[in-house]
Amino acid sequence: MIPDLKVTYLYHDADVIEVRVAAENAEFRGTADVYVGTDGLLEAAAALEGFPKNGRDRREVTFGAAGKQFAGGSVHLKFYCKDMAGHATFRATIEGDYGDMDVAESAIVHVDFDPASLDQFLVELRQVEIDHRGSASMITGAS
Repeated sequence: MIPDLKVTYLYHDADVIEVRVAAENAEFRGTADVYVGTDGLLEAAAALEGFPKNGRDRREVTFGAAGKQFAGGSVHLKFYCKDMAGHATFRATIEGDYGDMDVAESAIVHVDFDPASLDQFLVELRQVEIDHRGSASMITGAS
């Protein structure tokens, strides 16, 4: 497996856009189809823009909503630096749709990345929202 983060367009209407979010490292992979409010991908890109400013920078974004009472799954992304030298990583907490299950399937995946790969990912993420098609990928090459 090549470590990465990928957001792929699935569907949209006037209120939401549905995307598939997948995160993987060399050992684990998680994926969930989530609903994001209109402009939600643009807001996430804005929140992550310029990460990391310094070794203490932390940013978080959530796609979808966790819990049985919500349709679709959820993905919570926490971006942070592992050290004061600014070595960047993210933790993806992924929860699938409950459907008719009492407990949703879930995964927690940690991925190291180069901040330049995040910059390109954010350009692509904005384009997914604007075009209502395609995908955004942050291929990290790290494990």
